[in-house]
Amino acid sequence: MGRTMVEAVVTGENGIRRFEFLVDTGSNSVGLPIEDIEALGLYKFPGGRFRLMTGLGVMESDTYSATVRIGEDRAPALVIVSPMPLIGFELLQTLRMKANPVTQKLEKVPEDEEVFPPFILL
Repeated sequence: MGRTMVEAVVTGENGIRRFEFLVDTGSNSVGLPIEDIEALGLYKFPGGRFRLMTGLGVMESDTYSATVRIGEDRAPALVIVSPMPLIGFELLQTLRMKANPVTQKLEKVPEDEEVFPPFILL
C-alpha cells in the first residue's frame, strides 16, 4: 500500500494552520503534536481521555475539537496528541473521501456510491 499525504487546514480558537498530514487508515482520529494543539487553542474535552493502540503500544491521549478542511470540504474532527500530523478514517468518512493506494491521493466518493469500507479504494 502506498503512502498518502494530504495538505489540510486546521482551525482552532487561536487561528488557522496548514499541515501536511499522513493519511492513517488504521486510525480513527486526527493527530497533531501537542505544541500545535496548544498554539491553535483547540478545545479540550473535559475528562475526554482516549485510550488507543498504536505501533508503540497502548497510549492515552486527551481529546480536542477542531475544524479540518481538505480542499473545499470541511468537517469537525476529534483530535488526539500525535508525534506527527495524521488524518484517520473518521474524518475521511465524514468528508466522503477515500485513499487510493495506487495514485497515493485522496478521492471523493460519488454521492450515489456507498462508502464501504469508508477509507480505502477497493
